Amino acid sequence: MNLAGRQSGRMLPLAMLLFGACSYAMTFSLNRIAITEGVPTFPFVFWQGVTAGTVALAAGLAFGQRPNLSGPYLRFYFIFGFIGIALPYTMLALAAPKVPAGSIALTLTLSPILTYAFSILFKLDAVRLLRVTGILLGLVGILVVLAPGTSLPHPDMAPWLLLAFGSPVCYAFGSVTVVFLRPAGSQPIPLTCGIAFASSILMLPVMAAADSWWLFDGTMTEGDWSLLGGGALTALFFVLGLEIIRMVGPVFFSTNGYIGPLAGMGWAALYFGEVPSPWIGLAVALLFAGLFLVNRSSRPVIRAGPGP
Repeated sequence: MNLAGRQSGRMLPLAMLLFGACSYAMTFSLNRIAITEGVPTFPFVFWQGVTAGTVALAAGLAFGQRPNLSGPYLRFYFIFGFIGIALPYTMLALAAPKVPAGSIALTLTLSPILTYAFSILFKLDAVRLLRVTGILLGLVGILVVLAPGTSLPHPDMAPWLLLAFGSPVCYAFGSVTVVFLRPAGSQPIPLTCGIAFASSILMLPVMAAADSWWLFDGTMTEGDWSLLGGGALTALFFVLGLEIIRMVGPVFFSTNGYIGPLAGMGWAALYFGEVPSPWIGLAVALLFAGLFLVNRSSRPVIRAGPGP
């Protein structure tokens, strides 16, 4: 394939990445609304999974795609239900009412660096100057946003923000290991359905141990709608993410960790009046320069685990 063909072939995953990251960034604000409106933490994570699974199931049935319930698939569902939703969403839900939504969105900046490190560790990638430069440019872009002032109004918010940083660790590890564990020939919509419902099943014993149960009471509040909206966006992001990883690999997908925070700050400004830094223009320029370099050095990773 010539250079023009390769660049053309990368436009679709790039468009998917931009759309998915900007859409998913809204969940940080929606999470804050739902939690502050009274949805308990563990039921919040449970219903996120149920909503995402239901949306993916409906989409799958519309396209004639049903979740596979054989052994390798069930293993995949529960591993990534834990890594991708149950654990990181619990950490984000605990931090949501304690830290500004824009600050929590910034935790995603850790994901590209960790994904690249995990990719090298698992021998999915090598040290490449263009890719390293692109990732570092993206990181500098985020630091530009933070440099003029602090992102936290109060120092006692720091431990909660540190807890939120656990979520990109999960995302980075999951993005890399999915290359090995994903069943061959599997499709992203039914995989998302299985992952989401598995995460909800995993939350049942947690809710039981904490005696924390919550149901919709029939009168839909802003928090209830935010919970459902976040679950639907989670389904969309997982479907796009699984396909992007299949097409161009986990490192390219991880650059959503630079797009998402900036979009997340935009959504936080819209919902809560959290005014972003005036340096945002420089940050966006650095972000897209970094994304361009990572995109130029991306190569498809066509690996998957054994079939059913």
